[in-house]
Amino acid sequence: MVKFIIVRHGFSVFNKEHRFTGQIDIPLDEIGVAQAACNADYVLSHYKIDCIYSSDLCRAYNTVKPIADALGLPITTSEGLRELSIGEWEGALIAEIKQTQPEALAFYRSRKPEACTPGGETKQHLQDRLTGCMAEIAAQNDGKTVLIGSHGGAIRFLCCAWMGDSIEELDNVPTLGNASLTVVNYDPQTGKAEFELYGYTDHLGELATQK
Repeated sequence: MVKFIIVRHGFSVFNKEHRFTGQIDIPLDEIGVAQAACNADYVLSHYKIDCIYSSDLCRAYNTVKPIADALGLPITTSEGLRELSIGEWEGALIAEIKQTQPEALAFYRSRKPEACTPGGETKQHLQDRLTGCMAEIAAQNDGKTVLIGSHGGAIRFLCCAWMGDSIEELDNVPTLGNASLTVVNYDPQTGKAEFELYGYTDHLGELATQK
């Protein structure tokens, strides 16, 4: 059994500007940095972390870095933990896409496994990528507590699969706040997951954001 402590990245510059982010390497803003520090205090006081993995994108990496620094642990980065690639829309203002490409936006926001943005990754590919990456990490760390730094959409699609829901049932899986914690006991032999926490943000207090 592996205990995963999965952290969504803190508030970022593009969250503030209401832009599509995808796999652009956008930093945390000042709120995100404060969330990362608050998150570290909570995780370090509640869990014994054995190893740390993160998306290679800096907003996820720098959210778990204060924990890594406090423990003197390296962070193993993986492109498999990245957010959904949204192709041509990365960096675009959400309001602008609503006005100029409403039909494409409706398709992207649908619950179809093949849904994607122009030039982007399908939702089915994202889910397969995440479940495969996490199964690989689990196989290498049986019996350990593993901290994971990732992204809101990525974590949500991963948890959707772990909960046994199809992509069409994604609305059953709540969206995640910035710097939220999801704690899962995962059996690498069976692929079954048992949730202790999902999207926990109470520890952030007034720093909590939902973007």
